[in-house]
Amino acid sequence: MSYWSAEIPGRVLAKAEALGGPMTPAGKRVQTLNPPGSEVGPGEVATLGTALKDEVDAMGFKWKREGKSNKHIPFAWEGP
Repeated sequence: MSYWSAEIPGRVLAKAEALGGPMTPAGKRVQTLNPPGSEVGPGEVATLGTALKDEVDAMGFKWKREGKSNKHIPFAWEGP
């Protein structure tokens, strides 16, 4: 299985498992190219998944949403 995760101790805990299925080629994951919306730029690939953990308690936000849909989209933060 393929996973992705993020953690900020005491604030954010997230872990997701990539989706696969009977129509997904062996060794591949459910992905979409250039998904609509402002999340990605041209040519980016989003991998779809299911949230195994999704807990946030930070900056006025608080939730627990395990079992909901999730996606992984590559990004790079740059700055001066």
